[in-house]
Amino acid sequence: MSQQITFLARLAAVDTQLDELHDELGDLPAEVKALEQEVRDRTLAYEKTLQALKGLDEARGVANVTLAELSDKEQKLTQQQFQVKNNREFDAITHEVEHIKQQRSTHEEVLRTSGVKEENLRAILDQQQSELNAAASRLAEKEKELEHLSGDHNEELKKYLVARKSLLANIDDTLQTEYERIRTFHREAAVPLRRNSCSGCYSAIPSQRVMEMKYNREKIYTCENCGRILFPEDLTVDVDSVVEG
Repeated sequence: MSQQITFLARLAAVDTQLDELHDELGDLPAEVKALEQEVRDRTLAYEKTLQALKGLDEARGVANVTLAELSDKEQKLTQQQFQVKNNREFDAITHEVEHIKQQRSTHEEVLRTSGVKEENLRAILDQQQSELNAAASRLAEKEKELEHLSGDHNEELKKYLVARKSLLANIDDTLQTEYERIRTFHREAAVPLRRNSCSGCYSAIPSQRVMEMKYNREKIYTCENCGRILFPEDLTVDVDSVVEG
């Protein structure tokens, strides 16, 4: 966890630089990010529909095989009815035949409705593909526009984005989620202590907690006032070193 707070501090430093670059680029980065999320969401929806089609096809295959097996079994039982020695055996076979017919009815219903279900799923899939293509096209246009406007900032922006991706790969998923949640409220989601105060909202941090933060770096601490993640004052980050790797 001590490594985690270090990675979070570095991530916050990289995000500060990215935010400054993004400010110079206006709303385009946010639009690109929103479109990236839209493409991810639409891709997921498309893949879920594909899975549903695959599941339908598998269910149809199982139904066909099962129906063949049930038909064969029913035929054999029907023949056995003419060879029974008493009513009890006859009734037992009759009961089993009725059970098989019920099973056949269930699988026949699967086959009967599968055509309509497949038609509906394929219509949904076509619509999802169209919407995904449109979203991907808008994203490509915005990315091209962003790259054009980035100009001299483009290489610098790429370096920070690469560094950010590398840092995220080392941060626990739960911490990532919490960090991004805080970022929706505060651009600086993780901040250092400054003179025993949160450098994000300037609220004083109790001395006991300051001492805990200094000596217990296995735990993640947050400001009780603003909710930002706090890291010790002596945990300094040289963002240039982080970017250069």
